[in-house]
Amino acid sequence: MSDSSRKEFIEKLKSQLDDIDAHMDRIEKRADELEGEARKEYEKRLNDLREERRTAQKRIDDARSAGEERWQEIKDDAEHAWKALGNSINYFKSHFK
Repeated sequence: MSDSSRKEFIEKLKSQLDDIDAHMDRIEKRADELEGEARKEYEKRLNDLREERRTAQKRIDDARSAGEERWQEIKDDAEHAWKALGNSINYFKSHFK
């Protein structure tokens, strides 16, 4: 993959991460409205989302520093992490309306 394609891919992931951060900010504010078991479950799932977000950030960092020989593997891992994080956000939003 050319350097410009790699840069575009990384910028796309960074933009998506910014969108996810905005979703997570809204999700975190909602926790203040809950009480008891609902709040505990909400916060547990929110912590899981934070961990997935850290993984996604690591994939961006790995993509930036990867050599050509590992680029495709890291790109595939990053895409997989992104799908998982997106699915988790969507599940979270639908489960805690």
